[in-house]
Amino acid sequence: MSIINWKLNKLEYFEAPGLSALVFHNSYSEGKQGGIEIIQHGERVATNGGLRLEPTPGQWSPLPEAGERQVDKQRGEVSVPLRYSELDLGCVVRVRADGASLRIAVDLARPIPSEWVGRVSFNLELFPGAYFGKSFYLGDRFGVFPRQANGPMIRGEEDRLQPVPLATGARLAVASEDPLRKLLIEQESGDLSLFDGRDTAHNGWFVVRSVVPTGATRDAIVWTLTPGCDPNWRRDPVICISQVGYHPDQQKRAIIELDARVEKLDGAILQHITPDGESRTVLSAQPVEWGRFLRYNYAIFDFTKVREPGMYLVRYGDQTTPPFKIGRDVYQHNVWQPALEVFLPVQMCHVEVREGSRVWHGACHLDDALQAPTSHKHFDFYQQGPETDTPFTPQEHIPGLDRGGWHDAGDYDLAAGSQAMTTFVLALVRETFGMDSDQTTVRPDEQLVLLHTPDGIPDIIHQVVHGVECLLSGYRAVGHSFAGIIAGSLEQYAHMGDAATMTDNLVYDPSLKPGEVKDGRSGKMDDRWAFTGRDTGLEYQVATALAAASRVLRGYRDALADECLETAARVWEYEQTHDPVQQPSAYVPREYQAQEILATAELLITTGEAKYRRRLLALGPAVEEHIRWAGWGVVRALDLIEDGTFTSSVRQAFERLRVDHDSDVSKNPFGLPLHFGIWGSTWGVQHYAVAQYYLLQAFPDLLDRENVLRALNYVLGCHPGSDLSLVSGVGPRSVLSAYGVNRADWSYIPGGGVSGPNLIKPDFPELQQPFPFLWQQSEYVIGGAATYIFCVLAADCLLNG
Repeated sequence: MSIINWKLNKLEYFEAPGLSALVFHNSYSEGKQGGIEIIQHGERVATNGGLRLEPTPGQWSPLPEAGERQVDKQRGEVSVPLRYSELDLGCVVRVRADGASLRIAVDLARPIPSEWVGRVSFNLELFPGAYFGKSFYLGDRFGVFPRQANGPMIRGEEDRLQPVPLATGARLAVASEDPLRKLLIEQESGDLSLFDGRDTAHNGWFVVRSVVPTGATRDAIVWTLTPGCDPNWRRDPVICISQVGYHPDQQKRAIIELDARVEKLDGAILQHITPDGESRTVLSAQPVEWGRFLRYNYAIFDFTKVREPGMYLVRYGDQTTPPFKIGRDVYQHNVWQPALEVFLPVQMCHVEVREGSRVWHGACHLDDALQAPTSHKHFDFYQQGPETDTPFTPQEHIPGLDRGGWHDAGDYDLAAGSQAMTTFVLALVRETFGMDSDQTTVRPDEQLVLLHTPDGIPDIIHQVVHGVECLLSGYRAVGHSFAGIIAGSLEQYAHMGDAATMTDNLVYDPSLKPGEVKDGRSGKMDDRWAFTGRDTGLEYQVATALAAASRVLRGYRDALADECLETAARVWEYEQTHDPVQQPSAYVPREYQAQEILATAELLITTGEAKYRRRLLALGPAVEEHIRWAGWGVVRALDLIEDGTFTSSVRQAFERLRVDHDSDVSKNPFGLPLHFGIWGSTWGVQHYAVAQYYLLQAFPDLLDRENVLRALNYVLGCHPGSDLSLVSGVGPRSVLSAYGVNRADWSYIPGGGVSGPNLIKPDFPELQQPFPFLWQQSEYVIGGAATYIFCVLAADCLLNG
């Protein structure tokens, strides 16, 4: 091991050349983001160092509450208290530098209770992607980290399956052959055990574990952790560009992401690739230094003046981008199409989806759905209150819910908020850009979808129909929207495979015995649950989607268009005459007044009726208060409102908002309002672009079209942490291992858009690829597909007219 000089920096983590050790800076351990974490030569290789109650804890395993981090600068030590309140079990984890190593110690407040002896341990999880095929030595065992979980498993307490450790001993040497990944962990007393967490969960990591000894308190566990370090290592520059390319008229900038220790910039070169295979340099320049953002430095190589159509690449130092296009049709082919023609159809529920000889999934969830039990909090944050708000009793079948909707993300749930947002944006895509592509056949009567098979109906119409069929199902059944439909058990919720095998597709009949089938019904209670509480914000959000959908369905499905508009108007009237009701649940909007504004604007646009105009005028102060979230919907109705004072107040609200906006976009080299949380920023960036497009139509002097174009560039590869397109299969380099329904295969769905780089606090932007199980980075969602399609068409419209 090279000599390491650790220092405790102002962000309260330990750092050395090429190394960082975070100490409970993150608190999302269920997503492999928390506890003690090691970043080694540009990759986060370890996480979740802390006190746990299982050898290989899963997503829903108990977690300790972490207290405030304490920093003792004199001792160079960081400590964090942890506590399992329900067990009255507490400890303090202490970390300090010790030469080239980190000393990690666990002090218990009192000895482990007898019933928990042998179960409480200090764990550290190792990232599988960093160690596949690399060596380990522990005790008298040695081998390589396996590509897949190989077991074995044994029966433990209460006949539960438990993994067998790969090895046990006092000294673990990892990847000794790789100077950039080697790691040494030594236990002061007692043994370490190495487990494969994937034995118990597909998203598991390798786990190093030390069981807390009986009677121990001070220094109950002491590890010495020594990572390999190459002091001369520098992270390779990342040339962030749009993987698709650029229109001749738009701003073109390669944003070069650099190791913070790089002192001198290299020159950058833009080369034109000729048909005969030669690369002709058309621009050579010194990038302009931008400065520090998070943990990297950035420089800008601007080639906006290059307008000649063709294929290009950028070179900087030893790095070269893949080829990209400059052309007027850059956004017209193979960019939005995979999202509309593959991803959204693949996500369609209650139908079979075929692509030639490939079956993406069979007709599924034809037994939807059972009334969710009352006073129930679901593990995925759906909630059913003390009443059902329906005529149905808990676990009773609600008819008519077996149609429409898309599986959101990889969870096979139908969240009404997501369904409504997706339907709304798709309707706007059709209306705003005249989208009429036809590459998908949908046969509702046969519950069949065929990809790459035209049927004479625009694909966008099929998708809007599928969305409204889901949204209307609650109104048809009981007169209001449902929060959503989701599997009731963890076993079903975690299902990975053909959606058609998640349930038996037969309506549950409690009069039948388990396993009995009769008259198309089943005694197997595997049907999904419907969470049915009425919520004012959700009602307005669904009304917004239905009103917009009614306009684009005219001429294709007139009866359905009528039902959409009649339902939206009825919902609005009801909510106007009743007190607001809030039912906390997953994907239900919290700001009901912002949703009222959007619904009122959409109904005005749809009907032109004066009552909606009067209500919007009365909502003027609320419009200003919620301008960030609802203003873009209001500006689309300004011509129908025809009130100069109202228009002026809306404009002034946006002028005030622009001050914050301009400040936000100046804080990063990507020129966007990036607000990193646990999840990546991509979907927020796309929603921002949708809003910016409409605001640009209303107030062109206040906004820059480049706001929309920069947002699309971000999605297509110009973002921190990597240069990958965040839409699978779009561009030569894209995310090809994503958290979708086929994540168990480490695969992707063309056109699926992921959440993108997230922030490992305090300063590490991360997009672990190829790795499909960090949903906060690589999860697909249906709303993201809709806003992505909008962004691409908006860019083409702004540039080509």
